[in-house]
Amino acid sequence: MAQQPECKVEGNYIVVPKGLVNVIVDETKVSGVDPKGEATIYRGYTIEDIGEHATFYEAAHLILYGQLPCDDELKEIKRKIDAYRGQVPEKLFDALKLLPPTHPMYYGIFGASFLGQYYAPEWKFDPDFLYDHALRLIAQLPVIFAAGWHLAHNGTFYRPDPSKDHAWDVLRMIVGREPSDIEARAFESTLVLYMDHGFNASTFTVRVIGSTLSDLYSAVAGGIAALKGPLHGGANEKAMEMLLEARRIAEEKGVPLEEYIEEYIKEKLARKEKIMGFGHRIYKIHDPRTDVAAKYVAKLKDGEFWLKVLKKAEEVMWKEKKIPSNIDLYTGVLYYQLGIPIPMYTPIFAMGRVVGWSAHYIEQVLNNKLIRPTEKYTGPVGLKYQPIEVRCKR
Repeated sequence: MAQQPECKVEGNYIVVPKGLVNVIVDETKVSGVDPKGEATIYRGYTIEDIGEHATFYEAAHLILYGQLPCDDELKEIKRKIDAYRGQVPEKLFDALKLLPPTHPMYYGIFGASFLGQYYAPEWKFDPDFLYDHALRLIAQLPVIFAAGWHLAHNGTFYRPDPSKDHAWDVLRMIVGREPSDIEARAFESTLVLYMDHGFNASTFTVRVIGSTLSDLYSAVAGGIAALKGPLHGGANEKAMEMLLEARRIAEEKGVPLEEYIEEYIKEKLARKEKIMGFGHRIYKIHDPRTDVAAKYVAKLKDGEFWLKVLKKAEEVMWKEKKIPSNIDLYTGVLYYQLGIPIPMYTPIFAMGRVVGWSAHYIEQVLNNKLIRPTEKYTGPVGLKYQPIEVRCKR
């Protein structure tokens, strides 16, 4: 077993491992690993329990307010999210039309910042104010992502329909057709599974920005930027690209993918290449979120085929490296089954995670202390300025 990095004490300072590995930086009641280290919990419930059974509205209420909603609370959060989804400023759509085609995560960064300029010139830290803007951003960010994608590629976009459920309407705006009930529920479950996951890189980014008392829109723009990085978000995109490459090679060889995938993975491992969709800092034996996603993969197009491929890939990786799959392997396939363009996979991650970002922002600012660690400077000292003709003399 690899030796765990340890903290050291130097004078009045604690020196922590690079990357803050195994470092607890604060407390939270939103989500985290249970005391036994066996599961991730949302406000007391396991993430897979909520992912399988809760609607988007129920899970959002749980993450934001700390409990699953009763009838009146559920009606209210649904009413607000659905109404706000239809209230994206027209000027934002006009602005999106001017942006060049690029990775759609940029549309989210731009759109969140735009909404901040539009809604939050004078930011307040009253709880009712904060929760209202959280719901507004949760509702509108998916619209921005979908509109940005279609405007860049088709020159037009699908407007939101506030009379429809959030997940159904968001999926419609992405794929450009009315989804079936099972497709909408499968998509909804992934939004719930992605809603929060402790102090991951993007959530910590949001909390750092919030600790400066910046507004929620700016903090979420920072969170989207952090999620855009390939070491954080994007694994579901890379996992699906990997599977499609394997399928192409399998077809060229004339063998079924579920048989060829073992050879494909072993060859990549021999070349020291990373197998996307496997490994997790918390889930060392099994990612329980994959169980939820697998149930929906089975119910969608070519579900039996894809499950055979995924199970075989898991078998090979566990035999070769003792590394389990993670949620991104399964959501990559699930989104592919739904006909979602691969570059939109990470934006969908953000469409769910914005709920957690908002909850963490509110938790941070309502009990705030500026997050400002101290550095250990290791550069030169004692240098003196010299004129350019002296310092550049040859």
